[in-house]
Amino acid sequence: MTRARVIGRPRYAVVTQALTEDITSGRYPVGTALPTELALCTQFDISRHTVREALRRLQALGLVTRRAGVGTLVKSDRIAQRYVQVGDTVSDLYQYAQDTVFNVLASTDIEADIETATLLGCPKGQAWTMLHGLRVMGALPVALSDVYIARAYRGILEDIEGVVLPIWSLIETRYDITPTEVRQQIMATTLNQDEAEKLQATVGDPALRITRHYLTDSSETYEVATNLYPADRFTYSNTLRIEQPDTAS
Repeated sequence: MTRARVIGRPRYAVVTQALTEDITSGRYPVGTALPTELALCTQFDISRHTVREALRRLQALGLVTRRAGVGTLVKSDRIAQRYVQVGDTVSDLYQYAQDTVFNVLASTDIEADIETATLLGCPKGQAWTMLHGLRVMGALPVALSDVYIARAYRGILEDIEGVVLPIWSLIETRYDITPTEVRQQIMATTLNQDEAEKLQATVGDPALRITRHYLTDSSETYEVATNLYPADRFTYSNTLRIEQPDTAS
């Protein structure tokens, strides 16, 4: 019996990786069916909910298709070049960091001007450290990133180059600061010349700009990350669940 237990990673991520390797290695050829949900539950010693989450991620990667009454069929043995971020919780951002590598292009200590203070939600003149870099998956640039870190936590610069952990996780490890809330804003934009050159794309290409504010339990913003994704390389997928009314008398 295979147990899906790897320290620091959600079970569904471990199962997704294992099944991805099985598909790309040819264990499950294109056109064949994966084991049933019940069989996967037994194989990995996990719940049906975890199996379904893993299968959802395989589908997002373009590896499988799911058909009612048929099961889960292998659609391709190659992951699409587009990066698909499937996320409903802060832990899903952890998985995104593990799937990509952050390469720092520049690091600067700044005092927030009016425009930057508006972005960060801080007083004008407040001290921050700004990182400018690329997130890559293999040789492909996935995102152009600007990350602002409150000056008190700039010590993580010693650990950041090429790291496969999220920056907030580095702050947590070094300073025992954990995000209790992440505020996310997504907007459509186009690439200018500098952005297109760094992302190996074309000027005017559509893109997504995702800005995340990381807050402590006292509602203090200590990290802000702005990521610019070429639209043909990135998909963000999440699930909105409807709250059921409380019928208890």
